[in-house]
Amino acid sequence: MTEPDSRTGSAAPGRGPAGIDTPRPELRDLERAFLQFVEATQELETNQLRLSAEVQRLSGDLARTNADLKQQIEAKGRLAEELSALLSALPTGVIIQQGGRIYAFNEVSMTMVPGLQVGHGWQVPREWTAIEASHYRTASDPEGGYLVRLESRELAHGRSMLLLHDVTATFRSRERAERESKLAAMGRMVAEIAHQLRTPLATATLYAGHLARPDLSSDRRERFGGLLNQHLAWLDGLVARMMSFLRSRPGHNQIVCVEELLRESKACIDPLYASRGVSLELDIQGGDQLLTVQPEQIRGGIVSILENALTVSHHGQAVCIRATAARSRLDIHIEDEGPGISGDMMRRLFEPFATGSAKGTGLGLAIAKAAIEAHCGQIHASNRPQGGAAFHIVLPVLEPL
Repeated sequence: MTEPDSRTGSAAPGRGPAGIDTPRPELRDLERAFLQFVEATQELETNQLRLSAEVQRLSGDLARTNADLKQQIEAKGRLAEELSALLSALPTGVIIQQGGRIYAFNEVSMTMVPGLQVGHGWQVPREWTAIEASHYRTASDPEGGYLVRLESRELAHGRSMLLLHDVTATFRSRERAERESKLAAMGRMVAEIAHQLRTPLATATLYAGHLARPDLSSDRRERFGGLLNQHLAWLDGLVARMMSFLRSRPGHNQIVCVEELLRESKACIDPLYASRGVSLELDIQGGDQLLTVQPEQIRGGIVSILENALTVSHHGQAVCIRATAARSRLDIHIEDEGPGISGDMMRRLFEPFATGSAKGTGLGLAIAKAAIEAHCGQIHASNRPQGGAAFHIVLPVLEPL
């Protein structure tokens, strides 16, 4: 045991009161520091292991991201190649613009607009000729160059796309169709003119034939000469009306008497009926009432129906015209004793060129329908129960005072 210090009366260091060894304070501090160091080391090792695991995870994520990015870059590269091939294969010119300047274009654009350059501004070439809205002809020769339609589309990031559509084939087809349509219209017009001229010309020819007979008396020769002049004047007037129609000059309405209009219509074709032994009967009620019409058109329509009736009539048969004018309506019934109208022909009876006769033009009834409907009238056809065809015309007339 340590003896007490004779000078201080205290126990020696490291000894307790009972003589037991006790750690000195600096040793206790060192021990606590060592324990803290061990704990910190362990915690550091744990954090290092956790950090190492996180680094490994992030490295794996980075590797996968790099792989995905590489795949995306490769996919975008393939897509760019495919889009480039697609643009090259397109029959339409494509010009991409950015900031008012050409950014890219395909080969077709170069064909349509030689001299395109990236970085230059776009403008319609001066040699192009505008023919319609957004449509241009690239050459002065109508048979050469292209016909181009321009179309603009807005893209992302301030870019725009200009499409150059080659519509040459479409325009040429349309021009051919228009030419064919005009030729067809001219053909129909010629046929209509011929149809309108045929009846009065046949009548005039008939009168001229009578005048050529050597045994004709002077009175009858004078009468036939007057009738011939009358029908020649009618022909001249018809030609003048046709020329007026071709010049798009509309006719003028006139106020005419119902009876006068119908008797003039009958007189136009009476000689042809007489030459074939077919009687043409006229029965009028209320003939003093008035119509506001273009007499030539209505008379031509009625004569067309009468001529059609004559073609299906035989010697000894009759065609009857019955007209009734009452209040504001005129009803005209034209009936024949022919074979009637077949079901197929009835459906297209008033269509142009619809005819059951090899010698007919199929324009007579179409002309009649157009003339009557132009005067706010109506025309209908039907078959009579006892045989033959019946045409019913309705026209507005002026009410009597």
